[in-house]
Amino acid sequence: MEDPEITGQQSPNATSIVTDLMDLDDIIVEGNEVQFAMDVDLRAIPSLKDGGHTDPLVQIPGDMSHMDVDLRVIPSLKDGGHADPPVQVPVDKRIASLEKLCKEASRSFFRETRLVSHQINSYNDFVSHGLQKMFDSLDEVTVEPDYDPSKKVGPWRHATIKFGRVELEEPVFWVDNCDLDVETLKLKPKHARLQKMTYSSKMKVEMTVQVYALHKSDKAKTGEDPFIQGKDIMKETKWVTIGKLPVMVKSNLCWLHKLQESECEYDFGGYFLIKGMEKVFVAEEQRCLSRIWINDSPTWEACYQRSQIRREKISIKLVQSNNDGFRKVINLYFLGATIPIWIMFFALGVSSDKEAFDIIDIEECDASMANIISATITESHEQCEGFQREGRASEYIDKLIRNTKFPPKGSFDEYIGRHMFPDVSGNRSKALFLGYMVRCLLLASSGNRKSDNRDDFRNKRLDLPCELLQRELWVHIMHAQKRMVKVMQRHLSGDGDLQPLECYVHASIVTNGLNRAFSTGSWCHPFNKRERCSGIVATLRRTNPLQMMSDMRKTRQWVAYAGKAGDARYPNPSYWGKLCFLSTPDGEKCGFVKNLAITAIVSRLAREPSVEALVSCGMKKLDELLLQEISGKDRIFLNGNLVGVCADSVEFVLHLRSMRRRKQIDAQVEIKRDKQNKEVRIFSDPGRILRPLLIVENLRNIMNRKNGSYSFQELMDQNIIELIGVEEEEDIRCAYGIRHLFAGDEEKNFSFYTHCELDPSFLLGLSCSIIPFANHDTAKRILMQAEKISQQAIGYSTTNPLFRVDTHSHQLYYPQRPLFKTVAADCLGKRDYTSGSKHDFARPEYFNGQNAIVSISVHQGFNQEDSLVLNRASLERGMFRTQHFKSYKALIENKEITKRLKHKENINFGKTPSKKGLVDSLDIDGLPYIGASLQSNDIIIGKVSESGEDHSIKLLHTEKGIVEKVVLSATDDGTNSAFVTLRQTRSPRVGDKFASMHGQKGVIGFLDSQENFPFTHQGIVPDIVINPHGFPTRQTPGQLLEAALGKGIALGGATRYATPFTSPSVEVITEQLHKAGFSRWGGESVINGRTGERAASPVFTGPTFYQRLHHMAEDKVKFRNTGPVHPLTRQPVEDRRRYGGVKFGEMERDCLLAHGAAANLHERLFLLSDVSRLHVCRRCQHAAVVVSRADGGGRKVRGPYCRFCRSAEEVVRVSVPYGAKILYQELFSMGICLKFDTELI
Repeated sequence: MEDPEITGQQSPNATSIVTDLMDLDDIIVEGNEVQFAMDVDLRAIPSLKDGGHTDPLVQIPGDMSHMDVDLRVIPSLKDGGHADPPVQVPVDKRIASLEKLCKEASRSFFRETRLVSHQINSYNDFVSHGLQKMFDSLDEVTVEPDYDPSKKVGPWRHATIKFGRVELEEPVFWVDNCDLDVETLKLKPKHARLQKMTYSSKMKVEMTVQVYALHKSDKAKTGEDPFIQGKDIMKETKWVTIGKLPVMVKSNLCWLHKLQESECEYDFGGYFLIKGMEKVFVAEEQRCLSRIWINDSPTWEACYQRSQIRREKISIKLVQSNNDGFRKVINLYFLGATIPIWIMFFALGVSSDKEAFDIIDIEECDASMANIISATITESHEQCEGFQREGRASEYIDKLIRNTKFPPKGSFDEYIGRHMFPDVSGNRSKALFLGYMVRCLLLASSGNRKSDNRDDFRNKRLDLPCELLQRELWVHIMHAQKRMVKVMQRHLSGDGDLQPLECYVHASIVTNGLNRAFSTGSWCHPFNKRERCSGIVATLRRTNPLQMMSDMRKTRQWVAYAGKAGDARYPNPSYWGKLCFLSTPDGEKCGFVKNLAITAIVSRLAREPSVEALVSCGMKKLDELLLQEISGKDRIFLNGNLVGVCADSVEFVLHLRSMRRRKQIDAQVEIKRDKQNKEVRIFSDPGRILRPLLIVENLRNIMNRKNGSYSFQELMDQNIIELIGVEEEEDIRCAYGIRHLFAGDEEKNFSFYTHCELDPSFLLGLSCSIIPFANHDTAKRILMQAEKISQQAIGYSTTNPLFRVDTHSHQLYYPQRPLFKTVAADCLGKRDYTSGSKHDFARPEYFNGQNAIVSISVHQGFNQEDSLVLNRASLERGMFRTQHFKSYKALIENKEITKRLKHKENINFGKTPSKKGLVDSLDIDGLPYIGASLQSNDIIIGKVSESGEDHSIKLLHTEKGIVEKVVLSATDDGTNSAFVTLRQTRSPRVGDKFASMHGQKGVIGFLDSQENFPFTHQGIVPDIVINPHGFPTRQTPGQLLEAALGKGIALGGATRYATPFTSPSVEVITEQLHKAGFSRWGGESVINGRTGERAASPVFTGPTFYQRLHHMAEDKVKFRNTGPVHPLTRQPVEDRRRYGGVKFGEMERDCLLAHGAAANLHERLFLLSDVSRLHVCRRCQHAAVVVSRADGGGRKVRGPYCRFCRSAEEVVRVSVPYGAKILYQELFSMGICLKFDTELI
């Protein structure tokens, strides 16, 4: 990391009014104690150098850590009261105020930006700018007639089509001739869910069609101008519906945003509804195109690619000479042609070799560089003699480019201006840009510049809905355009008038294409338009709100998971604060799928700083520079384009950042000073990851807010907080917390650090930052909790179950908040709860579980390994009791809407006596009534045809429940549907899976009565007993700390926070337990509930937050004696729903053999599987067949008969597996006959 330039100047908007940093009106007085609204730790820190002022002495243990201790121990700031703990140190109350400011800023940040803002903002940018920009980029479409002589009546007609403005209507029901009011026609997300429709908006485009005819002119005889354009036959401009665009929930197009409504309290939007299914974009990592890339493999290369089109890539390579293989030359690869770089310099206006060398600007040119340049000049002369003459170089290059496979249109100057650095004007400026690329290539090849790391996130951008939708929509619009041209060609050849423009534009191409892409997840490839890539769109999972939010904050790197990926799987230092370095799935996607850090936001399309603003900061533009002024100067790049140079990059960057803080340029503009490469890079493009940091130099000058807390935007306006990107973070010095600033020499720290973290736990993702004591556990357990366990936990469900028909869902009866607190959980969302304490979590739905009293001991051997022993009495009181919902669907076609071409028997909902199952719970309409109890094999939805044929749907043998709701709806494709949701109440049983927040997962091994559990002298009986051997093997001491801290909190302790990286020390937790009258290490003497004797050793017991997972024994148990078999092999089928058997493989067989259970093995794999009979002739050892034949008396006899021996004597019947019998028959059909050796028993 480079050392930043530290100056004594303050930010431009820093106020000189020094006031109290925070109002202390939020102090809560409880009895005789004083408590701040936020529990923070005040370690012994020397007071500030503020004239000798010191604060009252307080008692705080020296081992307390950051932001984890309640301020009840601080004497009152109003009456000068004092407390008497064992240690008395002076404390600066401004530390607590600054920490309180950090929390208020964090709460405001999450309230204003939301965790899914990157999804919604990107979609809004696409709707407001990206969609119109895409249509503006479409060229004018020329339609030629098909020149069919049989259709010609007059002159051939031609047509041109132009695309203009584009508009998106509000989502409404698509109906014809409807008299309903506008309010009734509003299509909201709940309608799309229930009716399995796509929540979309009609897209209209202004199209202008012009029809004209070409006539021969008088100059046709000379051959100069054989045709001229005659008068227009027709010219028309109309608004045409080109398709329907899916609408993102809670975006500017959504009704919920316009009406300020919310269907679910836990729903923040950011997803799409495609045919009733919730789909979300996974942010795709793409290479940043707006920069110069230096690659060293397979050869040294400096390339610049402004767009995704590979043909427009400008590449400069160091390669072996074609004429002399011992020398290296520099070639330019441009528009498919290979051009010596020296010839291109002269084509761009360079007049001499000295001027070209000055453009490259190599200060220390060693012998190797000089040899390369000399060989390049020689190669240029060999390929094009006299290229230094005026116009000769451009003619040679134009000839090379014209001979390529796809030559560009226009003259040399036109396609050079259009394809070579299109954002840089003037051939001289382009030559300077090209010369700098050559300089970078030479420095890299000589070891003076590093090649770019493709895994570094400063070289990446995230493709969000704006870029992804634009990529996919372009393909379907091109498809619709080709079909429009094809149909219009046939009509232009005839003598009739053209049909209305709507007849040529088929909106179904765009609509169905987008719906298909969302449904399948197959998206257009970013480079090759003919290929598709998967994984960009995912189905939103809703087991709990935490899983839903995690899915919307994922990123993915598009790469072949099974192939070699180099270092892409490993965490990169650029992830710091931007991506969570713990949240990634295991397996083949490990390291490729990542999660954003909790405070990370993605930049939008910001307003680009003007060149005049850069000039005012000290930049000189390229077109105003002399070659002598370039040498030794720092280059300035604006979104990858070379725009100028500056003499003092330190002053330039300082003034530009001052302009950003004065709001003269956008706050999301990123400014990077690369001191080593002498570059200043400025970025305002979308897709960069930013995060908020405190500005240290302005912390002492915060304007006091009298009417409430600060908002995040106000803090940015006061220059207290600013957004820092990946590259700019390399130029700063960031303290990891407020207390780090005040530790040691305060003045030195304030002058050394430029920025400060809001909280160290914000470096993690959402799932990791709410795990208590996460820094005390091994990383793989935190990864398991964050990526698997927390997203499988049953807790809070949606608050709009009446408007949802999810296939599977769960709900915990009594979800609880954990006793501990973390800073991230405390700051998420807004505090709008009318009941409960002021210190309760703002977003408790991210914790899905209950607080259980956990004892760490052995209980009769039933909790070996990962097994748990649960208290049956606790379960009977409702602990971990859940509801399981499952929905069933039935479809029937609506004859009036579908208008089928061929007759098909009509099927409707109805009740009829069925042979499939009982219909007692059905009403006359074929649907069950609310509250009906349905058992296995009952009819749940009755369907009957006009002829009386039964098409009803029945429950399988593993399904039962009580009818929760019945929903009737109709889709937009003419299908009526019925949904029936069954409810099951499930209490934990043996085999159900539980886990703590530290990755300690296990299944219930035994349910014991309460009187058999050990109990303390206070009568506390544990709810869960776990084995102590799970802690050293799983390396999760954080769970022990959580239990000890939870016990102290339950007894009224002041230490509450268990925030990662700032959690309280072991000494603080043990001291809190000791003050409450317990052993310092949490052990308690217990009495055996079975014998009444006191246990020989103390047992560690404490409250721990446990989660019940959706893996339940009732959904997985499989048992059968006999049942359905496969028709070919006659072995049991596999599927549990088909009453199949449990797979019994080779390892299970070996296990039974090792136990000597041969009889059980014979029964499992033979008698209860595919036992069959086979007749064998003992004389010839061939298989006999059972046939009907005539005996000696002329009677027909049916029995076994050997066709080889032509005798029925000595034929015996043996028992063999049916698999062996069918193998014999298959081999016999191939001419291979087996012999069987039998013995009589």
